[in-house]
Amino acid sequence: MRYFLIVLFAASLTGCVSSGKYKKFVARSNSLVVQQADSIRLLQDSTFDLRLALERSRGGNDALLATQDKHLDRLAEQEDELDQLRGNLTSTNFQMTNQLSKLRKELTLAYAVFDTLRGEQQKIVRDFEAGVNDAANVLRKSLDGQVGDELFDIVTGDGMVTMSVQEDLLFLPKSVDRLTDLAPTILRAVLDALQKNPLLKLTVVGHTDNQASPRRNTNNWEFAALRATFLADELANTYYLSPNRVVAASHGEFGPATSNASEEGRAKNRRIDFVLRNNVGNLLRELKRLNRRE
Repeated sequence: MRYFLIVLFAASLTGCVSSGKYKKFVARSNSLVVQQADSIRLLQDSTFDLRLALERSRGGNDALLATQDKHLDRLAEQEDELDQLRGNLTSTNFQMTNQLSKLRKELTLAYAVFDTLRGEQQKIVRDFEAGVNDAANVLRKSLDGQVGDELFDIVTGDGMVTMSVQEDLLFLPKSVDRLTDLAPTILRAVLDALQKNPLLKLTVVGHTDNQASPRRNTNNWEFAALRATFLADELANTYYLSPNRVVAASHGEFGPATSNASEEGRAKNRRIDFVLRNNVGNLLRELKRLNRRE
């Protein structure tokens, strides 16, 4: 349109303008037309580039929007999964809390049962030891004022009490069957202790020193065994102790209480041990009864 106006304007001037000026005018006009055409082409090319860039931008934007939509969809899925996990976690916590509460109650009950059983077990052991301690007290009380404290020794422990008595308190010198006047007092004390607790049993053990046996044709072990056997028989026949509660034994010279290097030591080794034991079988039966209750 602009080119047509220029030509029309040029035609209108031909009638009053010289030929030379007209040619210059036409040349300038053509130059302007060329410049205008070039500008138009540049504008067209720029417009095309802009349109192309716009299309690319639109395509990229569409891809971004599509990606965004996918992300939003995935985010929604993850939120649903999270809600489900929260629900599962709440349910699991509730179940664990209930289970933990149940376990605590069971543990409390188990502790209570354990404390009860332990208390009963301790009572059984105390009763078992009490029988021995009572026997030791009876022995001391029976011999108090009758026999010098230095002439006998009483030791308790491990479910038994042992009273060691020097030989000359029970037997006449070198004898295995003749008792002293003090022997009945000692045997009566042993009997009283046994009667105090019917579960106790007695072992009479003979001991000697390491010197030769004072009895002809016997060694120390045999000599001590004869003395122990005589005392066990005396308790059974004279003091009516049940024979199934008394046993005779001998250690001879092989169970010394002290060194045989001196006369004093040898005198202490020539002794009779009265060993009163509690009935371990009853203790075991009571403990097994507790185990069955568990």
